[in-house]
Amino acid sequence: MLNRKWGRVRQNRVSRLFLILVSIFGLHWQFVKAENYYGMANDYLQYGAGARSLAMGGAYVALADEASASYWNPAGLAQIEEHQFLSMYAPFFEGTSYNFISYVYPLRRLGNLAISDVFLYSGGFEEVSAGGEVTDTSSSVWKNAAIISYANRVHRSIFLGASLKVINEEVMGYSGSGQGIDLGILCKPSDRLSIGLAVQNVLQPKVTLRYEPDVYKVNLKVGMALSMLSRRLTLTADINKLVDEKAYFSAGAEISPWEKISRFSWNRVDLRLGINHLQRITLGMGLRIKFLSLDYAFNSHKIGNLHRFGLTFHWGSIYKVRAKPILKSKRR
Repeated sequence: MLNRKWGRVRQNRVSRLFLILVSIFGLHWQFVKAENYYGMANDYLQYGAGARSLAMGGAYVALADEASASYWNPAGLAQIEEHQFLSMYAPFFEGTSYNFISYVYPLRRLGNLAISDVFLYSGGFEEVSAGGEVTDTSSSVWKNAAIISYANRVHRSIFLGASLKVINEEVMGYSGSGQGIDLGILCKPSDRLSIGLAVQNVLQPKVTLRYEPDVYKVNLKVGMALSMLSRRLTLTADINKLVDEKAYFSAGAEISPWEKISRFSWNRVDLRLGINHLQRITLGMGLRIKFLSLDYAFNSHKIGNLHRFGLTFHWGSIYKVRAKPILKSKRR
């Protein structure tokens, strides 16, 4: 009885600490916009990955418990106990599309390995000569980041991860490539609270398309995630700081109003809400039926609405145990 009471007190303290820290972060950074993050060499790597995380405002560094962790925080991959294949499709504006795919292969005690890819394509551009004549109306721009990630648990509550990125770009006929490294750490001081830290571009990719190289800036992400109400409610909050730019704050929530777990299946409905780096509300929902998850995210933009669609397959849990029923002996 005493242990239960102490457990409740501890959980309440964790919840209060989380809410106090989130309030401090939100007031201090005053929900600074990140519009100045765009137009840079690595702007497409600020768009996010995974419909679930983007419906939660992109505040995902401390949660990162699915295949999109290779993008948000590679250390989070060590939490995954099954094979996962995740894909996201996001139709943007003016013939532009953004895609993300990731596959996680569990190595049991040796950790987890993931292979991911971020791809941005935009077509239908016009090329104009020095004399002002249109020479081509079908030029395109594409940017691609292939990612290989590894993560493992180094302590009961500490996970470490790293990602190697290979960047390839082609803009109006000019192409270039570069390599970069991301690092991440995830700490879980309790079953309900997670704290994440990710540093992207520790080794900065340098991509030369024509003359001067485009250098991908170092990006620091810090976040917290809190599970409540028997894990039916999850709250997240992140601070993102790109070198030489203003930091911004984002937050999200996920609630599971319906969940059914049986011996052979796991069915669940999730509703999500967040605020992103552009100070805009994000919405979404998810549906998991057995080995398949369907996710959707929505947010408005000053030039239109953005929709993101996600599909995830889960299979082969490494901790699944098959037990044979014990037959009762006949009475003699």
